[in-house]
Amino acid sequence: MREKIKSTTADLLVKYGYRGVSFREISEILNTTRANLHYHFGNKSGLVEEVLEDYARGTIERYTKIWTDPESTLRAKIDATLAFNRERYNKFNANGDKGHPWSLMIRLRSDRDALTPKMQSILQSTSHDFESLVRIGVSLAVRAGELREDAPQQNIVIQLATIIHYAGSVTRDSGRFGRLSELWEATLSTIETAYGTGKKPVGAAKKPARKKEHT
Repeated sequence: MREKIKSTTADLLVKYGYRGVSFREISEILNTTRANLHYHFGNKSGLVEEVLEDYARGTIERYTKIWTDPESTLRAKIDATLAFNRERYNKFNANGDKGHPWSLMIRLRSDRDALTPKMQSILQSTSHDFESLVRIGVSLAVRAGELREDAPQQNIVIQLATIIHYAGSVTRDSGRFGRLSELWEATLSTIETAYGTGKKPVGAAKKPARKKEHT
């Protein structure tokens, strides 16, 4: 029951934000009582804090696998990041591009003034984790010979981490997922033009041709 409650709450938070979710609505969807929700989580804040912790942990675990992989190129890391975003986007935009929210963290940031200090701390620390993981990925690209040794790594990290951080806002404001794909491609192409070596990184696995993003 705890997992059902958290899963349902996560979906409602993405759709309606922190202020738009109530114990009454959750209990009606799950055909249970509000007393049962209080029993498991105490109050709404306790429930949302646990939901956000789980979401942040799962996101960081996924990005850790992507960005610390020494065998993949920087482009492959970005492709994997985009595919992960697409999975989440499709869950809330199943019938095509609608621009519906899909990122729990982006949705909650819009209600920041209503969040508990713990929720705000989770959001902030997760953003820092994003940047740390991207820093590892960029460093690996330099060490593998994919990017020049004089590439301004921190500047590149800021650009890439910011896209990860605001990916949900990009698709929401544009109304389509393709805009996020275009932003990644434009940014990576600029970085490769300025600092790429044109060499295949040592140890990089051959990857299939990139599919064109339909928008």
